[in-house]
Amino acid sequence: MTLAIRGDRTSCLSLQLGPGTWLLAVARGFGQMGGLPIESALLARLRAECQGRMRSPLFRRAIDRPQAAATAMLAVLGRVNGALHANTANHDDYVTAAASLTAVIIVQGLAYVIHVGATAAYLARAGEIAPLCDDDVMEERPVPVLIRAFAAAPTLDVGISNVRLIPGDAIVLLGRRIAGANERRTLLDRLDASELGEQILVARFEEDAGAISPRAGATFYSSTIVRAFTAVAAAIGFLAAAVLAH
Repeated sequence: MTLAIRGDRTSCLSLQLGPGTWLLAVARGFGQMGGLPIESALLARLRAECQGRMRSPLFRRAIDRPQAAATAMLAVLGRVNGALHANTANHDDYVTAAASLTAVIIVQGLAYVIHVGATAAYLARAGEIAPLCDDDVMEERPVPVLIRAFAAAPTLDVGISNVRLIPGDAIVLLGRRIAGANERRTLLDRLDASELGEQILVARFEEDAGAISPRAGATFYSSTIVRAFTAVAAAIGFLAAAVLAH
């Protein structure tokens, strides 16, 4: 498959990790780090960490195999989360800076979605659109709050899903979730617009000599959501602080 990427490159990241492996990410947050908005600091650190690891033959081998690539990316995100948290004043009772992050690693026609917070990933296929990650926002309270966030704690708690891609599919990363049929239709109509707007990244998959053909009777998409915990010190824990949604 050929990957065609369009959209906002300021609050989004697109990075080729191998011949057939791409990393896409969108971030949104509050607070600053080193004079930068937390989402900019997060994406810059994520890019630098990936580029540094790409010098390792072990990482390059892992990143070209689907399950190994997802595991390798969890380790990268855990390292980045720990480094960012260590440079904030965040603690169990108060959070000064945190971010939502949705990252998609695509390898051999399989997309793994790693998600925390209020950003989102969608799959557009055959005129329909479906979410690829859960919503980490609690709307029941007077002020919506995040139940998980990047850099809010030394341990990163993320959700993971995966989907097999076919020619014509598009992965859409957004800085917020969409609600209702009207917003979904509007998003579908915008996918081919010349200007996509802020905090939206579209990766469209086109058929080439190595394309993956759709299987007869295939469903719209198949996604399995699991929970994963990563930490620099290999500690496992839940996010203790409720972070105000930006």
